[in-house]
Parts: sequence; structure tokens; C-alpha cells
Amino acid sequence: MQGLEDAYTRFEQNMGWRIGSYAKTVIYHSAQDHVCPLCGGPKKTGTTICYSCARLYDEARQLGVEPLMADCVRIANYAIKFDQMYKVMDGYKRNLPEAKEYQETLKYVLGDALVIHWQCLGRVSDGSAPTAWATMPSTKSSERYGRPHPLNRLVSSLLGRTMIPEIVLVANSDKTREIAPGTFSLAHERRADVLRHVLLIDDTWTSGGTVESAAVMLKQQGAQRVTIFCLARIIDYGFCSRMVSPEVADAYMQLPYRLTCPWGLGRHQLVDSH
Repeated sequence: MQGLEDAYTRFEQNMGWRIGSYAKTVIYHSAQDHVCPLCGGPKKTGTTICYSCARLYDEARQLGVEPLMADCVRIANYAIKFDQMYKVMDGYKRNLPEAKEYQETLKYVLGDALVIHWQCLGRVSDGSAPTAWATMPSTKSSERYGRPHPLNRLVSSLLGRTMIPEIVLVANSDKTREIAPGTFSLAHERRADVLRHVLLIDDTWTSGGTVESAAVMLKQQGAQRVTIFCLARIIDYGFCSRMVSPEVADAYMQLPYRLTCPWGLGRHQLVDSH
């Protein structure tokens, strides 16, 4: 057990060395009540959730699909527009010399959530471990539409040998910031036991409309539970400054990198989660 614990510690140290100088860990509450408890984005004091999440839930209610939205959303880090994490999230999927290094960095972030803390997900999901996983495909408005997505390759390298199967999603239209379940469909029908708890993985969360549309579609197809995991929550400093306040925007810039459980269990003995 000590050898396993040492391996976990080395992994976390290496991840910290890679991203600790620029990554900012997503938080879901603040003393000043300026953080959305759903997505970690900025919100005004006195509001329950941020503008983007409120708009999504309003749209879902109008469509009658609010109960079909994701049961849980967890996001690893903030990517403030044009900072280093933003460059990583934008560059890992482009034809750039540094893309391979960016992908290696993101593999650490994924490995932390999907390997090191894998069983923590079951703990925070009423004991329901994932029964399948899926990654978001490029929509028709993307230059990568119809091609294998780098995110899928990264996740497959970590989950491809597990006992749970991959569910392949197909994009039917352009990217959307609204709830539009018809944007995606399943490439193949799946049994109810496979769809019991789907882990849906995306690279970035801006408004949440695209990935939540996929979550609704999965539940319409029989999924009982959907957990969304994103690598980064995009923060637009200018938008935050205008919509909330410059002080809140500055506070996001000053947030640190924290070595903590990506599923919300805080700092705990990693060996206890296996």
C-alpha cells in the first residue's frame, strides 16, 4: 500500500509542477457569494446561480426537459481568456508544434480525475459508479467536424482498458449555446444497464449549452444519471468585469492552483479511494 501511495504522491507532484504555476482550481463558493455553485463561474451577489446557468435552466423548463439535465457538473481548472491555461485548451487540438506538450499536460488533469480519483466519483454519486463514458464530438460548425477529436484519444488512453464501454455521440448540427437535445444523437443504441450512469467528458465549459444538450439527449435515450466533467471553465475577464464587477474579475485572476479531489471530496488520502 505504501508503494501505491508513493506513486500517487509522485503523480500529483508532477501534475503540480506542470500546471501549478498557471492553473487555477475551480471553486464553487466564496465568502463574498460571487461564485456559481453549479459551474464555478462569476455571479452577482443575491442570485442563486450565474446568468449562463440561469438561462440554461429557463430554456430547459420551457422545453420541459429540466429534469433531464446533468446530475452533476465538475470542472478541473479555470482558463481565463488569453492566459496560459486558455492557450493550452485552445492549442492542444490545433496543428501546432506545442500541441503534443499541451496534450501531455491535459493527460495529467484527466488522469487525476479518471484514474487517481476514479472511485471518488462513485462516492459523490450516491454510490453509483459510471457504467459508460463518452466525449463530446466536434459539431458541424467546427473545422474538426468528422475527424477524431484529440480529447477522445486522451480519454480513451485512460479509460479504454476499463470494464465500462464508450458511448459514441454524433453531432447533427452546429455548436449551440442553448439547450438543443437534437444537436447530438447516439451512434448506436445501448442497453439500459450501460446507460445507467454516463460520464460525459468535454474540454471546456463556457455557457454549458452544448454539453448540457448532450446530457439531455442521453437521458432521453435512457440514461438514468449523467455526470459532466470538463477540463476548464472559460472565464472572459472583460465580460466578468462588466456583468459583475472589476473586483470579482480580479479575484478570478488571483485564484491559486490547489491540489484537491476533482470530484469535490477535498484533500484526502488517495490510497483510501481504491
